[in-house]
Amino acid sequence: MILFRYLIKEVSQATAAVTVILLLIVTSGRLAKYLAQSSSGHLSSDVVFWVIFFRIPDFLPLILPLGFFIGVLLAYGRLYVDNEMIVMNACGTGKKRLVTITAIPAVLMSMLVAYLTLFGAPASLNKVQSILQNPANTNSLAILQEGKFQETSDGQRVIYAEKFDSDSDAVNDVWMVEHRRDGSVVVIRADSGEITENANFEGQYLTLTNGAVYDGFVGKRDYQITEFTSYAQKVVERRRVEKLQLEGDAKTTRALFMSDEPGDIAALHWRFSLPVVVLVVALLALALSKTNQRSGRYIKMLPAVLIYLLYIVAITGVRNMIEMESQPPLMIWLVHSLFFIGALMSLLEDDFRRALAARKSNVAV
Repeated sequence: MILFRYLIKEVSQATAAVTVILLLIVTSGRLAKYLAQSSSGHLSSDVVFWVIFFRIPDFLPLILPLGFFIGVLLAYGRLYVDNEMIVMNACGTGKKRLVTITAIPAVLMSMLVAYLTLFGAPASLNKVQSILQNPANTNSLAILQEGKFQETSDGQRVIYAEKFDSDSDAVNDVWMVEHRRDGSVVVIRADSGEITENANFEGQYLTLTNGAVYDGFVGKRDYQITEFTSYAQKVVERRRVEKLQLEGDAKTTRALFMSDEPGDIAALHWRFSLPVVVLVVALLALALSKTNQRSGRYIKMLPAVLIYLLYIVAITGVRNMIEMESQPPLMIWLVHSLFFIGALMSLLEDDFRRALAARKSNVAV
């Protein structure tokens, strides 16, 4: 029991440290991306934190297996370098018992990943999807800051709003300048504006009230002035590609079970694959962690990470093939089987060599 607690403690501490570092790296990169989109007017700065926060359960199913994999490598690698593993073997802690001890945190980690990928991540992505679909967070009008000029994504319009009314989600004293390809300029001024839905036409519209349209060429007297009480202009949706991607991953597991779409079938097998990845890499980490003082504990870190990346890339590629209906869903489990067999053979490599040497010695006698 003392040995069990010691090994579990070593693995847990290393796994926690690596997971936190990986999570910080991933969230920092994503945060930089969202901040860049916020500064360019594609996303409201008020929701950047919440988008990152609700994306964490989506990041963890891929981070946790890698964190556990590296954690086992570091923990057992240190035991080999410090000769503690040799002492454990001399006291009767063989490879079979080591596998049994490691299997306990591996199963617990697999259960956590299963919960996240089957329930936690879809629920959090639904919240992210609702944030991105909210006009108050992603439309050109709503993300305007008071007293600042805001350029649209196509670079053809510049919008300015003097004040923002948070109670009515509308802006007051709006100016919009649009540059056309023929060189003409359209200047629109309105007392107020808001995003509205049109029942007859798809999409969202920027509806301006009580204003005027100035249409003509700069420096020329040939221009038109049109006053209006209501003026509507369609708003180009932002970040549509990511929304479509999130819509697929945000579906509940039950909805994926009931669907016959290739993309949903691939997503369902992907969700069940990630918990299996934890068990396979745990076995692989046991095999790769064996080292000595001369080699050091980090000698196998690079090839181990490359193997893990190859594993993830393989099942990701198969998922894409399933979505395109070029491969059956069974193919993704074939990839798991191949990596499991490879990990098992690596773990039992010394036993195979000893058995082969003993057989040769018996034949020689």
